[in-house]
Amino acid sequence: MALNPRQMLGLGNTRPSMQYQQLNQAFQSDPRRILGQTLMGQGASSAPVRTPLQGLGRLSSALVGAYLQRKAGDAQVARETEMTNQIMGMLPANATAQQRAFAAANPAAFAQIAGQAQFMPTNAAFVRPADGGGTLYGTRSTSPFGPSSETVSGFSAAPKPIKPDVITFVNEQNNAQSLRTNDPDFNVKADRLLAAGYTERQGGGTNVSVNPTIALGQEQKSEFRKATAKAASQTISDLQAQVRSEADLTTRLNIADNLLEGGTETGSIINLTMPIRNIGKELGFLNDEQAKQLNNQQILTAAFNYIIPRMRVVGSGATSDFEARLFSSATANMANTPEANKVLVKSMQALVERRSNILKAMEKYADENDDLIGFAEYADQTVPPALKAYMTDGEYDAAVQNGELKIGDLYFNGFTSTFEIYEEDS
Repeated sequence: MALNPRQMLGLGNTRPSMQYQQLNQAFQSDPRRILGQTLMGQGASSAPVRTPLQGLGRLSSALVGAYLQRKAGDAQVARETEMTNQIMGMLPANATAQQRAFAAANPAAFAQIAGQAQFMPTNAAFVRPADGGGTLYGTRSTSPFGPSSETVSGFSAAPKPIKPDVITFVNEQNNAQSLRTNDPDFNVKADRLLAAGYTERQGGGTNVSVNPTIALGQEQKSEFRKATAKAASQTISDLQAQVRSEADLTTRLNIADNLLEGGTETGSIINLTMPIRNIGKELGFLNDEQAKQLNNQQILTAAFNYIIPRMRVVGSGATSDFEARLFSSATANMANTPEANKVLVKSMQALVERRSNILKAMEKYADENDDLIGFAEYADQTVPPALKAYMTDGEYDAAVQNGELKIGDLYFNGFTSTFEIYEEDS
């Protein structure tokens, strides 16, 4: 009777994915795995068997070793399942099918994206009275943990008291009497003065003012528009700086994409054997094809190492070793399969491209409106999403026919719940 080799290894039909690097150390240091590996090595010895008991002992060592390795593997699977469940629990109740599918296919990458979004401060414009009169306006930044800080952009002085409408009457003796035009009896009093020989004072005797309520409302509205325009200018400047800083990142992503499309291999074993193969290359043990593959893998490693620290949020302070390992597991790296790396690189390229498109749309909207009020709705209508998703064959065929889906584009296949890269003959 033939035996299933996987079951003989003691891992059954459930094997750890090893996708969470922060959990792998527990598996590597598990005493059951280490002892099981040692016992299986003893059981697999090819030395001659001198006695039946010695043969039985080897068989026992192999069986016990396989059992211990299986228990270590089961423990790692349990840890990974718990981590995946915790990550999936981060999904909001209103998450779309595409978002749930992305989180299920790439839990580590989703955890990084969700964590950054949850702990980003929120910014909002504020207008409030200043001590001693006047109005302050600017931007209020609120931390998800409660504290907030304000950045004052400007100050609007309190409006000067507005003079009431007044008309002054004088007579030949230069006696003067002033009447307020908002007095209900103004016309009666004015007629009496005119009948008594008074006349309206020439020159600056009449003070004319506008309605104070309307004037105050217009001034506040003007100051608010100035504040929102200044905030829009700062937002555009910040986004321009970010897009400019991503020029090198785009170059490294393109290098990684080209190498992966060209057949450069990645994976856990490839990553572990690179130092050994590098020594073999220096000693002349590799043929031309193997040396070329190693060179491409080293260039790809350098590109990945450049990309990983760029995942840190600007202004978030120093990056710890734990965060660096988390960033590495959340993006493309040499330990992933080539297919997973292609998806991750394509998704990052799409996000960088959409950020550039958002900047162009923002500049156009601000030029036409002098602020960014209502820009979110405008962006939803004019800027396509970073990741395309097609839930039916009809949607997919229409996207291909109208040129929305181009060769090399990453898209989500709703029928198979997988991320795929469009090829002309697919």
